[in-house]
Amino acid sequence: MSLFVSEAELVPGQAMVGLHSGQMKTLFVYGNEANMMIATRFAGYHSKPHRHTPEQLNYVLEGELWIFIEEEGWHLKKGDFLRIPGNALHWAWNRGTGPCTMAQVHAPVLFPDARKGALGLFDEKETPQVRKSPPQETIDMDVSEIERRVFERKGVKY
Repeated sequence: MSLFVSEAELVPGQAMVGLHSGQMKTLFVYGNEANMMIATRFAGYHSKPHRHTPEQLNYVLEGELWIFIEEEGWHLKKGDFLRIPGNALHWAWNRGTGPCTMAQVHAPVLFPDARKGALGLFDEKETPQVRKSPPQETIDMDVSEIERRVFERKGVKY
């Protein structure tokens, strides 16, 4: 165990949500109260709606991505931040031509046990007391009408 890890030492994971299409690669580290995930969503990535108890803070490092929360949507680009409240229904769609890489923080920790490559950053003398969330819930619903309305309001072709 260590408080430090290099990206080269991490095992990449993947999307833990249901997908309409596309792929996502993740790097995931956590402490007792929060986790950080670097998530790369490739062109065509379109997740199904889902919710989880942790709130989620997002920062776009590269690329662009649409994120929908309940009935609203935002077109995020490099340098943008977005907060997703805990238990809010949300999903993402990379309609661009390249990947979108984001730094994401979840608090409490977003169920690390089932996540490939998740690594706790703890000192050797420390006893981890991780405050974990329950698994997220994927909602099987058609969100195309919500997406269409959002794009129409924002002057974007659906």
